[in-house]
Order: sequence, then structure tokens, then C-alpha cells
Amino acid sequence: MKQVKIGIVGLGGIANKHVRELLACPDAKIVAICDVDAARIEEKNALLHLPAEKCYRDYRDLIADGEVEAVEICTPNHLHAPIAIAALCAGKPINLEKPIALSFDEASRITAAAKEAGITGMTCFSYRFMPAVRYAKHLVESGALGKIVGLNVAYLKDSALWEGRRLEWRFVEKYAGSGVIGDLGVHLIDMAQLLAGNVTEVVATRGIVVTERPTLAGDDVGPVETEDICTFLATFACGAQGSFHITRAAAGFKNTIRYDVYGTRGSISFDLDRPETLTVCIGEGAVDKLTAETRPVPEAFYLAQERAFTDYLLGKRDALFPTLADGADGQRVLDALLLSAKEKRWVSL
Repeated sequence: MKQVKIGIVGLGGIANKHVRELLACPDAKIVAICDVDAARIEEKNALLHLPAEKCYRDYRDLIADGEVEAVEICTPNHLHAPIAIAALCAGKPINLEKPIALSFDEASRITAAAKEAGITGMTCFSYRFMPAVRYAKHLVESGALGKIVGLNVAYLKDSALWEGRRLEWRFVEKYAGSGVIGDLGVHLIDMAQLLAGNVTEVVATRGIVVTERPTLAGDDVGPVETEDICTFLATFACGAQGSFHITRAAAGFKNTIRYDVYGTRGSISFDLDRPETLTVCIGEGAVDKLTAETRPVPEAFYLAQERAFTDYLLGKRDALFPTLADGADGQRVLDALLLSAKEKRWVSL
């Protein structure tokens, strides 16, 4: 059995998901890791047991490692583009965390590098791999909902309210680019476009709930520069309208995503606290006679993110595989949202 040999750059919190799923995938083998923080390398390697020469502090060294066939990029946002472009130029496919860049211009440079190299990769739109989302896509494509006319979406977390949370990179604009819009909202945008097609126009408002935090270096405080909360409206090429509320300042909510999709013949709803079920209100009869039921998602709609990436590297691409172009398209919408909030107006894409 061929195993794809993978290197991971960035060993912060999100890397845990990548490592866990890769270790569960028999066709993948982690052969190198990289982080600027030696303590993180030591902690992760206690699990992986790699030789010292495969534990890098500079991403360029990992990319240059001849054994590494593909690169997973799990760094802060401002490092995505330079690492991604370096890997692609070295002929190595990438699995890139979202948002893939700080701007659509940066994202376009990534996709251009992929085209020039004749290779590509995956954007980590993790929620495409939630069973409920994949089943929802199937029902939409089957025509069970008729024409999509509306979406109502919420992403609720309490992470801005954690006691003692410091001024980490997510709260600094030059490192993160944006706050909840990029960190959380990009998932909602991708799922919305997956289900309803391209966004054509947006209007957004955003705000900072916790305005200053203790710095990483000491007991002084610094200003929070990225938004804790964002609400926006969107129109879609199909004519549908969407409302979105995204916050990391919702006390008591750990990671709740609620989605309602309405069509002319029925509707679907899912709560990704329960990703194995989908609530549907569809049928062949009159719309006013339909009743909602909660269904378990069939086994055919289960697929792990890293399984999909490994399959892609082995020539077996999933139908919902999130490409780098999908990541760039999400960044295009993010840029429009940021501009809308800044200038307090509708922005066309």
C-alpha cells in the first residue's frame, strides 16, 4: 500500500485535528513537522516519534525535505501565502488552512502559483466534511427543496469571553487580517455557496466586544484590532437572500452552527452540534401539508477531511473537495464584507 508522506507546518491548536485525522488514515504518513516554537515541536513529537532531523524550525527546510510529498499549512493567517507559494513552487501539493490569505490579491497569487506549477491542493473548509452538510448538498442537488430562496445562518462561540485570554495573533489585524469574519465566517460563506451558489452582493456590520487584552509579553494591555461580532446580509446569483450572524462573544456557546435553507418546495435545517442528523421538511405533496422530521444522515455522506486530502493525492478526488480556487473565492467575499463594514454600504462582487 502506498502511503503519502506529509509534512506539517504550524503546530498550534488547529494542527491537532490534522494530526489526529492523518494518524487515523492508513494511506498517510507524517514524516516531518515544523514550528518556530521548540516547545510545540517537542510536545507534538512526543506523539509522533520523528527523528530530530525531521523536526524543523524553518518551513523552507521542511519544504526542501525530499521525503515530504505534500505540505499541510496550519500557521497564523499572515504566513499562509508565503508558505503555500513556496511549497507549490517546489512541486508539492498543499492542504491550506482558511482563510487562505489576508486578501483576495494574496489568494490570487497562491492560485496563480498552483497553475504555474501544474499542481494544486485543498482549502481546509472543514465543514464540507460534516455529514449533515454533505447530505444537505445532496438534497439541494436532487431538487427536493425546489428553487432556493433564503438562508438563515448563525455561528456562535464564547471564545472572546474566556477569562485571561491574551492578545494573541487572532486579535491583531496584520497577522489575522480579520476576526470572526475570516476565522469563522469563511466557513459559513463556503457552505452557503456550496448550497445556494455564488454570492453577488453583501452588506455587513462588525464590532469589537472586548476592546483590549493583556499582551503575550507581560502584564500591560494592548488594543484588540479584529472584530468579535459580525452580522451581514447577502444576495445570491440564484436570487436567494441570506442573513448571517457570527460571534465569538456568545456566552455559553462553544461552537454552534445553525443553518436553515428555504426553497419553494421545502426546507432543511441543521445544527452542527449534532452533525449526524438533518431536519427536513420536504415531500411530494402540497407545501402547506409538509411536516418536519429529523433524519439520521446516511453512512454514504461520511468522509474525514484528511481522508479526502489523502484520496486526492492518490488520484481519488471527492465531489465536494474544496479547492484552492474555492478558498480564493471565499476570500473574495471576505474582502467585500470588510469593505462593506468599513464604508457602511452594499458591495457588489
